[in-house]
Amino acid sequence: MRESQKYLLAAIFLAVLFLSGIYAALIFNSDFGKLNVRTVTLKDADKQLSALLYRPVIASPEKPSAAIVLAHGISESKDIMSNLGLELAKRGFVVLCLDLLGHGGSDGTVSEGNKETDFGVSAAVQYLESQTYVNTSEIGLVGHSLGGGAVRAEAAQNKNIMATVLIAGGIGPNTQDQSEKLNSSFPKNLLVIVGKYDVLFNLTELEMTELPSAFNTSTPVVPSRLYGDFEFETARKLIVPTTTHLFETIDPQVASETINWMENSLTQSQNAEDKSNTSLSFPNRELALLFSLVGLVGITLLGYPLVTFFSKKHQDPSITEKGVRARWKVYTIWALLNLLLFFPFVLIGFEISFPPLIFGSSVAWWVLATGLVGILLFAKNKPKVFETNLHLRTLLQQNFKKEALIAVILFGFIFAISSLLQALFSIDLRILAPIFQEFTQLRRILAFAAFIPFFLVYFVAEGLYLHEPISSFVTGKGNFSKTSEWARVVLAKISPFLIIIGVQYLSRLILNVWIFPGFAGFIVEFLWLITPIFVLTTTCSWWFRGKTGTIGTGAVFNTLLLAWVAAVVFPF
Repeated sequence: MRESQKYLLAAIFLAVLFLSGIYAALIFNSDFGKLNVRTVTLKDADKQLSALLYRPVIASPEKPSAAIVLAHGISESKDIMSNLGLELAKRGFVVLCLDLLGHGGSDGTVSEGNKETDFGVSAAVQYLESQTYVNTSEIGLVGHSLGGGAVRAEAAQNKNIMATVLIAGGIGPNTQDQSEKLNSSFPKNLLVIVGKYDVLFNLTELEMTELPSAFNTSTPVVPSRLYGDFEFETARKLIVPTTTHLFETIDPQVASETINWMENSLTQSQNAEDKSNTSLSFPNRELALLFSLVGLVGITLLGYPLVTFFSKKHQDPSITEKGVRARWKVYTIWALLNLLLFFPFVLIGFEISFPPLIFGSSVAWWVLATGLVGILLFAKNKPKVFETNLHLRTLLQQNFKKEALIAVILFGFIFAISSLLQALFSIDLRILAPIFQEFTQLRRILAFAAFIPFFLVYFVAEGLYLHEPISSFVTGKGNFSKTSEWARVVLAKISPFLIIIGVQYLSRLILNVWIFPGFAGFIVEFLWLITPIFVLTTTCSWWFRGKTGTIGTGAVFNTLLLAWVAAVVFPF
């Protein structure tokens, strides 16, 4: 079979994978047509808030449904809460997943939210109460992390809230000062969920110090035991699932416990047609979205004929066999740079708030510092370490010509498709969390532009260290050689992050000690998301290096991809 035929078959397979994944995700997300799902805009004083609305199609003025507002954690968005939103809506609830102030498609900043404390949750409740298909006397709140504090603030000022679920938020030492302390009657019907491996919480202290008064007991709170009574709106329970802070909202036990709590707390109308259906749909939806993401990225990578049409493939003659044998030395240097500069420049990013996004500035300065140091080391030590006498300027000139234009075209394709999906179907592609989202605000576009120089320096340096030493498309023979080389390059890339994750959680599992406690441990949580994203970017740059013979296409493509992700994920 000719090479062109192989790529045609691969393109057809990936297109089918993408389309079937999207179709399946839409089916699951609408519960086979029983739910109407759309993005809505609501007002909070002079600000606009974005939210994802799940409405059972039979919810009507004649048969109004109980309603629930879901509030996410910091640096997340409404889409991460759609797992719980989907499951609650399947049980007959109208659900509004809110982008908190400064997050996602909502206006405002986190500092403004800190002053208002409810981060827009009050406006979300008012929006639901204005809908004729909502039973206004049956409103519940669910908040994770930052969102936990937001829903607690709303429950304090709105006594009509009938049930509150606090998922690793709204409790503990990190909670903002509240006007009303937790007690045996506030908030009504309280469910507290904290992951067993949540680095931000000391479960023993919660069970012995903060929760007993709220649970109306003088002894330590026992997880999974029901305190109080739903009939008198004093029900309380603590749930401790085996999960971490990042994964709490996608944990099946968290979903099941939240569903049961709302069903017991709020009067279910006739709209809950099938209470016997206890299966969860969101894992199937997430799997379908993963397949569609693989299909879309695969189709994009197969766009390499555009590159070969505009530029001539070449092999850099300066790379010697000795240089190939020394590649692990080069890989190790790059891994150490990523590892050693991570925490210092994350902290620097909190002091230099540009680009002006929380956590985004930290990532930006970390990648810039890593890239600059890497390029300087390359320029100084290339004869000794890289086994090449080629000047850095010459190397970069050879790698950045028309390839950059092609990278922009391919990025434009994946961006357009992803944005179209969200605009038409209110659904986005994701890796654990939603990362490929449309630009709904000018400030997000400006943030995208601000991130580009930071990431470009980083991915140019990464190309010099990971992809310039060897390309199996050039030197290897057969698919096994190519796959082995891809695995080596990916491992070289993610190894420092795997080391940090391993040290953090193995020490907790074996020694019951956090190596990085508190906020430092919270930063480590983000590595669970960063690692698979870097698997994706490394795969892309490896592929383009092999197909074009240059690092330019991959560097520019990944720069645009990561600038996009950073601009839409991090909050203002």
